[in-house]
Amino acid sequence: MDLASLKEKELTPNELEKLDMLCECRLSRMPVQYIIKEWDFRDITLKLVPPVFVPRPETEILVDFVLKRISSANLDSCKILEVGCGSGAISLALLHACNKIKALAIDTNIHACELTLENAKNLGLQSQLTVVHGTLLEDATIKVSADEKIPDLNKETFDFIVSNPPYVPTKEVFKLMPEIKLYEDVRALDGGNDGLKVIKPLLNYAANALKPGGRLFMEIDPAHSEYIQFFTAKYTNLNLKYEHTYKDFCNKDRFVEVLKLG
Repeated sequence: MDLASLKEKELTPNELEKLDMLCECRLSRMPVQYIIKEWDFRDITLKLVPPVFVPRPETEILVDFVLKRISSANLDSCKILEVGCGSGAISLALLHACNKIKALAIDTNIHACELTLENAKNLGLQSQLTVVHGTLLEDATIKVSADEKIPDLNKETFDFIVSNPPYVPTKEVFKLMPEIKLYEDVRALDGGNDGLKVIKPLLNYAANALKPGGRLFMEIDPAHSEYIQFFTAKYTNLNLKYEHTYKDFCNKDRFVEVLKLG
């Protein structure tokens, strides 16, 4: 509607120059989100800068499932950990929708941590969110930067853990569209040879970090649902129970829910 009302307007030389610059960026296959420097996710608007991972529309479904589970749990307060926060999309969408949540978000990319914190401040949610520069290691422990003054995340417990981890097998990363492989942080995409490089330690970490009755929600590659069912059934000592796999917009297995038994 805005464009229709401006159809007779002539662009100024400065506007034409800016339009040319934006077109050059897009012709170079830069994602639109980076060009306009913001994007909507669910009902919030996030600042976006390269190479921090661009949140996808299907990840909004993950937020919806977490919120439904929080609602049915009837908790007075809810403590959530997000592993791999990127721009902060998941944590901030959860916080915006539910004021009983307190969230802690970690990312191995310091620029992602800074962007998440900036987005939290822009949305007025910084009091509900702690952002930590940290990495989930192969041994299922979280290593944080030396300058972080927070409780030991290897002893903390949470009601929910949520993550959109790297899950693309390494050999598939270089087949992705130029918009993705040229501009986005490959670490946020590359899940190792089998795509499970982060998912395996995350399952082991969740076994210790979830409270009894707590839940892990992950976005996954469709091929990973069967492995997660196998993993939880085999390693019964972890007290994890596979609950459900949910579909995305394309009817592909995309999200998995795992319960921590009492």
